[in-house]
Amino acid sequence: MRRHTKPAVVLTTLAALTLSAFGAGAADAAGAAGGTSDSGSSARAGADSFSWNHETARVNKRIMERFTSEFLPTGDPVLARKFISPDIVMHFGGRTQRGRDTYLGIVAANMKAFPDLKWTVEDMRAEGDTVAIRYTMTGTHEGPFAGVEATGRAIRAESMAFYRLAHGKIVEERAQLDMLSILQQMGAIPAA
Repeated sequence: MRRHTKPAVVLTTLAALTLSAFGAGAADAAGAAGGTSDSGSSARAGADSFSWNHETARVNKRIMERFTSEFLPTGDPVLARKFISPDIVMHFGGRTQRGRDTYLGIVAANMKAFPDLKWTVEDMRAEGDTVAIRYTMTGTHEGPFAGVEATGRAIRAESMAFYRLAHGKIVEERAQLDMLSILQQMGAIPAA
């Protein structure tokens, strides 16, 4: 079975994978490899880093579970304020866009293009300040999308998004999706 990723902005949110959660652990590992003599303090720092990383990941995963179940189905601007930073940075298709209002505009455009748009979380992983989500998107192409007028065709695509959170809100999203398959399903370009 062929898998596809979701449409641009696939809900617009697909976020940034940061490795800052690994910072303290990597420094401890580097110190141990360099032969530091204070292995007790290094072990404690590693344990503290692990504890912070685990607790942060647990909290962020819960926030994203609520984001995907409460905000994504509706695109409600009131809920957006609860989950999305006003200064969010979005990376998609080689472009960077900024701001919650821009995010909401992308979500609204997607919902107009696919009024029955549904996002299904297939997998969610969290580490530190980053949550990775694999989605399946389904909908019927009933409005303009990616320069293509409505075709009435059913669309099914997969997407991966990485969200970075700070202070309980999404501050960065990085998304990967298979626009080629979406355009092929809409009939905009021939299938290979």
